[in-house]
Parts: sequence; structure tokens; C-alpha cells
Amino acid sequence: MESIIQKDKTHCFLCGMNTNLEPLDEHHVFFGANRKNSEKYGLKVYLHHNRCHIFGVRSVHQNAKVDRAIKRVVQKRAMKHYGWTIEQFREIFGKNYID
Repeated sequence: MESIIQKDKTHCFLCGMNTNLEPLDEHHVFFGANRKNSEKYGLKVYLHHNRCHIFGVRSVHQNAKVDRAIKRVVQKRAMKHYGWTIEQFREIFGKNYID
């Protein structure tokens, strides 16, 4: 499914820079056991491959605070988009990321 979070595939969701910096990867926000649910519900964003996705100091795969912040934003948007309560979100994804 297309991302319900980010329609623009030419700018990084995290830093906002365009693809001239480096190519963008499609990042499933809720990965691991929930990767299929991220795909099913369109909970994906586009991130610069090295700097913001995989290897950078502030990349989602290296920085737990950044990863959690993106999860919070995406959970809120998904709940609004689908009309879910926190409990309904938790039933699908197993956890609530909104404090």
C-alpha cells in the first residue's frame, strides 16, 4: 500500500532535504513483527539511505529517540486517518507509542 504518511517521495521525512543529497529508502515505521502491518496500513516514510535511515548518528536504525519520535508522529496520524483509538492501535501493533 502507498504511504498514508508521506506522499512526497522526493524529500526525506526526517531532515526534509531532497534526493540530491542521497537516494531515499522506503522505511516501514513499525518493523520486525509489525512490518506487514506497516505495509498493510501504509505506515511508511522515505529517508536518506545512509544519513537518516541506516548509518547516521541521528538515523532511525542508530538512534532510539529518533525512532520513537517517528513512531509517535506516525501513530497519531494513523489513528486520525483510520479513526482508531489508542486501544485499537495497540491491538494491531502491540504497543502504544504516544506518551
